[in-house]
Amino acid sequence: MTDVSSPRVLLVAADGALLVEEAGGGEARATVPVPRGLPTLGREAALMASLRARYGIGGRVAALVRTGAEAAPGYAYVVRVTHCPDASGLRPSEAGGVHEDEEVAALIRRAGARGLLTLPDLREEGEGQGPLTAVAVRAAGLAARAVGDVVAGGRVEVAAKQGAHDLVTTADRAAEEAAIAEIRRHRPDDAILAEESGSHPGTSGVQWILDPVDGTGNFVLGRPDYAVSIAAYRDGVPLAAVIRRPADGVWAATGEHGPTGTLPLACRSTGSLAEAVVSVGVPHDPSMRPVSLRLLEHLLPRARDFRRIGSACCDLLAVATGTLDAYVGVDLGRWDYAAGVALVTAAGGVAEEMELAGGVPVVVAAAPGVAAELVAFLRSVPAARPAV
Repeated sequence: MTDVSSPRVLLVAADGALLVEEAGGGEARATVPVPRGLPTLGREAALMASLRARYGIGGRVAALVRTGAEAAPGYAYVVRVTHCPDASGLRPSEAGGVHEDEEVAALIRRAGARGLLTLPDLREEGEGQGPLTAVAVRAAGLAARAVGDVVAGGRVEVAAKQGAHDLVTTADRAAEEAAIAEIRRHRPDDAILAEESGSHPGTSGVQWILDPVDGTGNFVLGRPDYAVSIAAYRDGVPLAAVIRRPADGVWAATGEHGPTGTLPLACRSTGSLAEAVVSVGVPHDPSMRPVSLRLLEHLLPRARDFRRIGSACCDLLAVATGTLDAYVGVDLGRWDYAAGVALVTAAGGVAEEMELAGGVPVVVAAAPGVAAELVAFLRSVPAARPAV
């Protein structure tokens, strides 16, 4: 195959049939085999691998785009690729803007699709980013894939940790093992703090903080609001961070070269608490749950509305991407918020650790126009620590 400097576009049906080759090309009589019975992410990863093997793509896959409704028979994928072995082609950070790519959009329209969603190839994520960001993004991708593998194999087992409200599954453990292995492969001297396996010592001064599946309760219920959260810190300062939702493959990261991912980072421009939609987390510890109820009692008359997502990482990601104005997390572990506060800050928002009356620890993340008023409100709430 001749190398070219411009990318091409392939339109591939869900069953693996190659429908269109080249942006303006005609029908291609070829079939790309795709294993059946895989979850969406597994099928897409297999499709990418098959395309590489079938067409000998020598460069990088820039983006995988899903088109149409997932349940529709005509559900299809658009793959934008480049054949440049010298790595001069499109990078995933650029592929994240494929919504504005007129060439691909025209192809989508000709195919009769109703919409599109970018999903970069897991093996190519991290390219074009700083070294720590690249490790974080790849580790989160592998952790998300591990979750999918557990689900596909029917191996999801659920257990309680420190109470019936605090769950762990085989997917949590598989995802954590995958993420730690990737971090150790590239950063063997760094320390790691992981929710399930605890502290792993290091000598470099860099510490990785990860939550393999935040929102395990949602995961167990079959809800999509759960996420992989990974961040690298030095002396309390975030160096790189990523949150990835395995259910839909979207992710956002920040690091040495700034924000990247399939979700743009931009906090909302809401100007006051009265206009804000706020989320308040409910902790696992039953003795701490009255604190959240007390906060809501005082907050609801002052805010426009309230949301309860059930995952601190997804709440923080929502603030960072502008679908939520503020989040108050009560009695969190560091793995719950380490990546999220870095993303909120990178998105122009404000993130702060503080204590309520009675010494109850909370994490506040908010759009800049809401943050000061929300923090002042929280300092005024008589939310004393419950008696044990």
